[in-house]
Amino acid sequence: MKKYYQQGFILTIELILIITILIIGSIGGVILVRDALIKRHQVKVDNQITVVDANNKRLGIAIGFDEHQAPLVFYTDREANSTYRALIGIRDDRFTSREAVYYDAPNCQGNPCLKGLSDEATDSQGVSKLNNTGNVSYINALQQGPNYAIGQLGNSVIGQLLKSTAQACPASGDEIVSRYMSQKVVTGSPCESFAIDKQLADSSCFVGATALGNPLLGTSDEPLSQSCDSCQTGYEPQGDILDLYIPSVEPLLNTALNALSLVGIGTNVDIELGTICCPEGTNLEEDENIVETLVFTILKTTFELAGIDLANNIVITETLSLIGIEPGVTYCTTTLNLVSAQQVINIATNEPALNNLTAPFSVLLPTHRGQNSTTWIHTPPTGEGARQ
Repeated sequence: MKKYYQQGFILTIELILIITILIIGSIGGVILVRDALIKRHQVKVDNQITVVDANNKRLGIAIGFDEHQAPLVFYTDREANSTYRALIGIRDDRFTSREAVYYDAPNCQGNPCLKGLSDEATDSQGVSKLNNTGNVSYINALQQGPNYAIGQLGNSVIGQLLKSTAQACPASGDEIVSRYMSQKVVTGSPCESFAIDKQLADSSCFVGATALGNPLLGTSDEPLSQSCDSCQTGYEPQGDILDLYIPSVEPLLNTALNALSLVGIGTNVDIELGTICCPEGTNLEEDENIVETLVFTILKTTFELAGIDLANNIVITETLSLIGIEPGVTYCTTTLNLVSAQQVINIATNEPALNNLTAPFSVLLPTHRGQNSTTWIHTPPTGEGARQ
């Protein structure tokens, strides 16, 4: 007998049922995943703030907000060797930055200059006019690249993006007369006049004097005051700066004492010099008259110890003026270390960055069901930490 073998398989009802369940379940699972992704994307879009200009050109997505609730967006500077990002605040009419721009001419004209990276000590007053509130952008320091800031642009308030260069500012600290504080909330331009903040120096440790007695008359030397090298809390000695000028101070001081003795005004005292103290973060002002000012300070203190008001004594002041010593005050100032700034160029258009954007700026509102919405729709937070 011949044997016949059956090939293939038997499609049973059970197998058909299993296949049907798997296919339908997979399709249902894919649909659920799709709906979840669409919903998640929609929620993200609803809560995402995109800033656009008057021509609906996108500036970027807000990554945060400043103290005035203005959106903050990143501008990517592709002009540099490395790709750096400048954080810019967007208001309805202008751009802002944490950093200020300094100018050597009134009304924020002339050469623009910027502070160095992470500079807290220089010009520590921000828009609040309070010390140590600062105008420092740390995102620039963290990138170890240029410093970025919004500066003056013509007569408008919209502003232009500038960045620091390797060159020093062409103007010295006392030649800076205005600064552009783009974060100011004012009517008109945020440009303001500027002068380096000065504080009176503490000269209480500077002069030590001893009245020289006469043994023939039975009098001995009497200490009137004592110089010192340490300062009170919150102040720093300026010995390093004084060391540069003491060689010039001593001969001029002797000349002044000899001139005063010729007009019958002399003090039989031994003078010892200590140090001048300045508030922490400041230095003794080194102007062109610092030697004469130091000599005047020494004489004024010495004569006060002897009971003579030097400043209001016409004979003394006129005698001192003949040798070039005028009444002066020792000040402490903050050091203003600035570097030159230049415009940031958009390499795609070869034009200054941000110049092709038109105010007023606005944010895109979310859309729902294919139609434009004119109101925000609140999406309550979910998950751990959400408010109940």
